[in-house]
Amino acid sequence: MFRDNPLLSQLKQNMRQNTPSVEGTVKGTERGFGFLEADDGESYFIAPPHMKKIMHGDRIKAYIETNGDKTSAEPDTLVEAKLTRFIARISITKNKLTILADSPVINMPIKAKLVGLGGQKVNEGDWVVAQLKSHALKDGNFAAEVTSFVATATDPNAPWWVTLARQDLAKDVPAMPDSVEFKDDTTRVDLTDKAFFTIDSASTQDMDDALLVEKTAEGNLKVTVAIADPTSYIPADSELNKIAAERAFTVYLPGRNIPMMPRELSDSVCSLVAGEKRPTLCCTYTIQEDGALAEEFEFFTAWITSQHKLSYTQVSDWIEEVSTDWQPEAQLAEQLQSLATFSRHRQQWRKKNAIVFPDQPDYSFELDDTGNVLAIHVEHRRIANQMIEETMVAANITAARLFRQNGDIGVFNTHAGFDPEKIDLVVELLTEHGIECTKEHIQSLPGYVELQRTLAEKANPALDSRLRRMQSYSIISASAERHFAMGLDGYATWTSPIRKYGDIINHRLIKATLTNGSAPSATEDEVILMSERRRQHRMAERDISSWLYVDYLTPAVESQQAFEASIMDVNRGGLRVRLLENGAVAFIPASLLHDNKKEVKCLVETGQISIKDQVEYSLGDVIYVNIAEINKEKRNIVAKPVEKIAS
Repeated sequence: MFRDNPLLSQLKQNMRQNTPSVEGTVKGTERGFGFLEADDGESYFIAPPHMKKIMHGDRIKAYIETNGDKTSAEPDTLVEAKLTRFIARISITKNKLTILADSPVINMPIKAKLVGLGGQKVNEGDWVVAQLKSHALKDGNFAAEVTSFVATATDPNAPWWVTLARQDLAKDVPAMPDSVEFKDDTTRVDLTDKAFFTIDSASTQDMDDALLVEKTAEGNLKVTVAIADPTSYIPADSELNKIAAERAFTVYLPGRNIPMMPRELSDSVCSLVAGEKRPTLCCTYTIQEDGALAEEFEFFTAWITSQHKLSYTQVSDWIEEVSTDWQPEAQLAEQLQSLATFSRHRQQWRKKNAIVFPDQPDYSFELDDTGNVLAIHVEHRRIANQMIEETMVAANITAARLFRQNGDIGVFNTHAGFDPEKIDLVVELLTEHGIECTKEHIQSLPGYVELQRTLAEKANPALDSRLRRMQSYSIISASAERHFAMGLDGYATWTSPIRKYGDIINHRLIKATLTNGSAPSATEDEVILMSERRRQHRMAERDISSWLYVDYLTPAVESQQAFEASIMDVNRGGLRVRLLENGAVAFIPASLLHDNKKEVKCLVETGQISIKDQVEYSLGDVIYVNIAEINKEKRNIVAKPVEKIAS
């Protein structure tokens, strides 16, 4: 009776004209309601009935309704749907097919039809890729098409296949062509009699860097870095190059890796296997006694034969005198001791003149043949890691210098410092904390480096966290730009061509300078793809780790084992912590911090949580927690403090 009434429609339109509206992003919750995070910084409640028309992450226009002292948002117009291509699970009820998005905050079943599966049957719980075709706020209902099959519900490899499919990454190893021809237009130096060595993880097969270390008469250290040379086997116009360009990086996940090029190349033909003659691209540079990198350097091609395959643990144990199980021969021992000493000097120089990232432990999963986690090992960065890091950083700085001398053409890792749109907020925040500065000063490289040293001295995790949110993103660029986060004028990686396509491009450009020839530089599309692939790889590693952590920590819910944890984030719902023993991230809701939630205040801006107006938790604090709950479907870990603040 009233549905098509023109008078009612006109009345509704008139009321809308007098109702304020905002645009923003929808934040869903597991409990059915949501929030609209408006562009003006305000947050508005969205009731469960309205949430059925929208999804977490959608950008919408909404009208703001006021009822007493409470406001809420009523969705009106879809600006941009967040969910487009997504991972889902099959649900079949009374022969009707629906899918459930694999998301912790999207719970509604979505009508779906099978498209492009070639007649393949699907069963309850199977994993698929789907494409959203209609949206309830725009089209009246949600509907999707299932476009590809990922894994069965019982496949033990599902965590890996789902993770790769979610990020749209290849899961297959590239096929080796029937024949690969070695081509070389450079004059190679024969260094096969020199005592080169590699240092990697014990299980590494794709070894792309070897070192030769020599003391000079002046007391400096001459370092020759020899890098595997896959460009001698992969022409720029070849099918293998197209595959490497599309993949951009080797994928490293717990329990497996998917190489950028055929394993026959990455793990054998190009790998610097001990005792095998290999073509390499080399750079020789000098580290002075004070740790400074000398201006002189030389790039050249060579044949080398690595004489020693060493592991980080093996070398660190010997240098740090932790174990005497392994003893290097005299010539190798001299190289390792010299490199250890100079790497310490080099790192101290960078701390004074550039920026060195704080050491963070790595966590490695030990898995059985079916992908179950047997153990998680904490791997702290030790002297051997520092030795390799400093030699590779110096080599990449040297490549950037070479490119600057040859037209600023290359593939560069860059970071622009603080986001220009947030620079006024940065200055305001620093002033509040007693750090006087101008935006012009901290937007310069010397000023930025000086500020980072000041912040390191202050050791204020909450301030550091807030400033990180005001930083620009690191990007891969085809032009020579600075790397503020490292405190460097330029940084161009070329030391991992087996694993990074950008390094392949840089190899060709370096070789071109040796022959006075030419090589194709990176296109804008290529550097954009490389940046996107790098982001996808980080997300994939995070996703699969979350999956494995959930399985590994499930027994801790019953045992109530106590874990030492560091507070890494404070949001309005509670805090996030990292378990120091294994690296897992868990959420502690405010309701588990204190019995009376009204007495809990989450101070997001300062990175603190107060209870009864007393600050009890701050970013960087280390506390003890138990695992309260694990949701395997959503892959969420909920923790609680061992000791709750008393009422």
